[in-house]
This record gives sequence, structure tokens and C-alpha cells, in this order.
Amino acid sequence: MCAEWIDGSEIEEWDDDAHAAWCAIWAPKCPIGNPQRSATLVGYREREPGRLQLRALVRVKTEGDCDIIVKEDDETVRVRVVLCWQDSDDHWNDRDYWNCGVHAYLDKPLNGRKVIWVDEDVELPLYVPDW
Repeated sequence: MCAEWIDGSEIEEWDDDAHAAWCAIWAPKCPIGNPQRSATLVGYREREPGRLQLRALVRVKTEGDCDIIVKEDDETVRVRVVLCWQDSDDHWNDRDYWNCGVHAYLDKPLNGRKVIWVDEDVELPLYVPDW
């Protein structure tokens, strides 16, 4: 029996070893043991050659960036931002999301490479501030 999405495409199922390998790269534990979640990414821009700014939706009163994971090759830059927080009722009641910049340094400038948000496996749009 095969699981399918509503559109009829097959759901990729991972075995435990494949999942553990993915987590070792893309889901490092918080160094101080706080709960974590993946940030929703809404865009990117290269602030200067080799300095990537990702736009992440963050509850700034209660969350902070815990880790920014970047894997580069010749055609793409794959990214994931992990947020952490102190476990409290304040966090769960906080619904005030802000579009925040988080920065990562690349091995080399983008030079036309695509920026891919790993969680959704989609290319992020270029973020152009409206100021």
C-alpha cells in the first residue's frame, strides 16, 4: 500500500536511518536545551557579496534564532533557520509575528545561484525592501 497526497502524488516515506541523517544536518539540537521550531522563510537578499540575509517570520517577544544552516553547491544555496524559545505560556500566547532579517555568511557570493528553503523545497523570492 502506498500513501498519496490529495493531488495523487506519492508521499515520500523515509526510513529511520534517512530521517536521522537529515536531522543531523538540518535539525541540530538547541545548545542550551530550549524547545525549537523551524522558521517560515519569506525571502532573501544578498546584503553584500557573500552575506545572505534571509527574511524569517519570528515572534520577536519570545523567540530568537538558534541556528542558521546553509549548504552550498554550484547551483543552489539551501537554507533553514531554527528558532528557539524559553518554554512558557507567554510564548504560546504570542501571536505577533515580525518579518525579521537573519544573516548567514556564504563560502562565495551568490552569483545567480538559487536560494532554496529546505523545509518546503522551494526557491525563495528576492526580498526588496519598500523603503
